Amino acid sequence: MPSLTPLLANFTPQELSLLSSFGDSRSYQAEEVVIRQGDENDHLYLVLKGKLDVFQDIDGMNKKVASLESGDSLGEVSVFDPGPASATVCAANETEVWLITRDSLDRLHAANPKVAYRLLSRITTCLSKRLRQMNDKVVDLVNR
Repeated sequence: MPSLTPLLANFTPQELSLLSSFGDSRSYQAEEVVIRQGDENDHLYLVLKGKLDVFQDIDGMNKKVASLESGDSLGEVSVFDPGPASATVCAANETEVWLITRDSLDRLHAANPKVAYRLLSRITTCLSKRLRQMNDKVVDLVNR
């Protein structure tokens, strides 16, 4: 698994190999649904190649809210708080992702706590950055 994502930056080849043994690689064709809004989700996804489009059902309209490309991740919240997906994610073109479940992360922790801690620490950092960005947007909207 190439270190394309900030979540995996500075992991050694051996650590990446260990991580890959606890997750799965999946391929999707254009327009194929990866995650459906409202379905239960407990996966963390890393986009290895291709592009994903993120849609939300807003007032009965399916609106594109984001695009994700190689190196991006999604589903980080689901690792800590499994539940219904907040959006539908579809492959925009031929796409490959690596995914790991919460249970697999628990097994990784039992096998190698150091690598699991580093991955969870990176996930927390990514979530914190996104939360800061969202807070800035909210403050900007309030101050308009």
